[in-house]
Amino acid sequence: MVKKQLIMEKSLELFVENGFESTSVQQITERCGISKGAFYLHFKSKDELIYCLIDQFMSEFIADVERSVSGDTPPEELLYNFLHLIFSEFQKQANIAKLFMKEQVVSFNKDLLEKMQMYQIMFNRIILSVVQRQYVQTDKKMHLDIVMVINGLTKSYSELIFLDNYSVDLDKLCKSIVEKVSIIAQHANIHTITLDYFASTNHQIQITRESIIELINEVLNEIDDHKIVRESLVLLKEHLKESNLSEVLVQGLLKNIRTHTRCKWIAFLYQLEIEKEGGQ
Repeated sequence: MVKKQLIMEKSLELFVENGFESTSVQQITERCGISKGAFYLHFKSKDELIYCLIDQFMSEFIADVERSVSGDTPPEELLYNFLHLIFSEFQKQANIAKLFMKEQVVSFNKDLLEKMQMYQIMFNRIILSVVQRQYVQTDKKMHLDIVMVINGLTKSYSELIFLDNYSVDLDKLCKSIVEKVSIIAQHANIHTITLDYFASTNHQIQITRESIIELINEVLNEIDDHKIVRESLVLLKEHLKESNLSEVLVQGLLKNIRTHTRCKWIAFLYQLEIEKEGGQ
């Protein structure tokens, strides 16, 4: 295992056990069996390590959420699938989810706050896509308000489960939220969120070919034992530079890398770039 990934995995264990503030770099290096010099070779500080952990967690989460509502899913099942994926992931990563909710590390890290705002924008875009496809009969002016309703219900139930340790049937919870949202979609008429507001937040997402290439290079330096993934990343990187591959081949390469944890975010951003180019 590459040392950077080892540090991230072992430090996360310690953060879950002790919290962010009570865990020292010394404890992390001891858990990893490495020197402090090796730690600082990969991370400038504990804060940077925390930033990387949250960034990795959120990027993989957003990529998984997007995949859960893409493809040939029937429109009436989109919101349920979206919610089920979210709460399933939270349950699988319950200790991490509780840690992030309780510690509130985002509030004192400007870079992380900006990154989390970007993730929220992407999250909202996915929800809006779900609403637009599932609630076609609803007045389009209400769509953004429905996005806010879904966000609010998801956040509230998440806190109920993870902070208050409330036991809940996942299938029943998702159906319950879908029912509530559907009632609002059918009967609500007063909208407050405007398209101008949504457009003003959307422009903050800066995805460039150069930034994707940078991410690919970073991951290539970290994975050594995944030949197909490495070769796919190299070909995708070259395509960003020269546009020398067919769409079918690019989609095949993206399929190759989506199964690797460190590549989910790259595949997600790459797909956004393809869609952006297709829309121009």
